Amino acid sequence: MLYLYADLPHELTVTYTQVLKEHNSKKILVHFEQPTDYGFKEARYSLPNFKELYNYNFTKSETLRNLEFLKQNAESIIKHSERKSRE
Repeated sequence: MLYLYADLPHELTVTYTQVLKEHNSKKILVHFEQPTDYGFKEARYSLPNFKELYNYNFTKSETLRNLEFLKQNAESIIKHSERKSRE
């Protein structure tokens, strides 16, 4: 399930998952989405390693901005995700 983390300017939405357990490790998926005239721009990253899982239609500068946002908010997103996992 995706939970809302932030609605940013230009209709950019950031969502995250609860903590996911996979092969003796834990990860959180963070999704960036922005509507366009032809559909959506989407990107997904994995925490805690900041791995880009996919990126559809974000420009290089937008991707760098998204990654910077993710790095600045990772601790908070992880705490929110852990809280949702306990609910």
